[in-house]
Amino acid sequence: MDFSGEMAAIQQQLARSHDMNVRRTRVLETLDAAPGERVLEVGCGSGLYLRDVGVAVGPTGAAVGVDTSEDQVRVAGAHCADLRQVDVRVGDLLALGGLGQPFDATLSVQVLEYVANVAAAVAGLADLTRPGGRFVNVATNWGALFWTGGNTALTARIVATWDEHAPHPNLPVALPSLLETSGFGGVRQAPVTIINRHFDPNTFGYGAARLMAAFALTRADVSSLDVEAWFSSLEEADAEGRYFLSSVPVLTTATRLG
Repeated sequence: MDFSGEMAAIQQQLARSHDMNVRRTRVLETLDAAPGERVLEVGCGSGLYLRDVGVAVGPTGAAVGVDTSEDQVRVAGAHCADLRQVDVRVGDLLALGGLGQPFDATLSVQVLEYVANVAAAVAGLADLTRPGGRFVNVATNWGALFWTGGNTALTARIVATWDEHAPHPNLPVALPSLLETSGFGGVRQAPVTIINRHFDPNTFGYGAARLMAAFALTRADVSSLDVEAWFSSLEEADAEGRYFLSSVPVLTTATRLG
């Protein structure tokens, strides 16, 4: 899926929601970037993680962010403009070069599931991580999404369409074996569960609904009228106390073996 234009704007707003702020804190604590370290973030988006990483590694370290979207890189560059240790560039995970020595840590958040040849992507990240270095990833297990309260038929249609948005919508299932094959060890996984009881702009569910609707509109079986009716049903469910969403992003960590 192409996170440029409208999709980039929606993603950037979602990234600043309360739920994503809570998740970002958890991920950064797990990454535990230290002064002087070199950290690579693939799929850096608008640079919210990258800026925090840049602050953590300080002027003696380096925080490198790459993304395939020029729109996202432009926003990330502006967000991190005052940090000389941050380098943001347009790049493809399967063709990264010129990044210097291997990194102390590699970070990817909601990225690898969009790479068709994910095995090659993980192998590439292994090459970019020094022996003893850390791998930190977040990917949502979309098959575990539970959403109720709105129009049941419309929710089912839009969620079913969303299953097509990424080559690997349930990446956490296969990721441990991919990591071990590529030279990582000590793989651990933990849920970063999200629960929403309100359809509010500051929640994950609201931003996810906007992303899903925008994606669904690129398919012939969902119309703008369908999307309007769906949002109205979710707002009504919220007003009546019937709205509920749960999502299960999975935090996966590993260590590059020597």
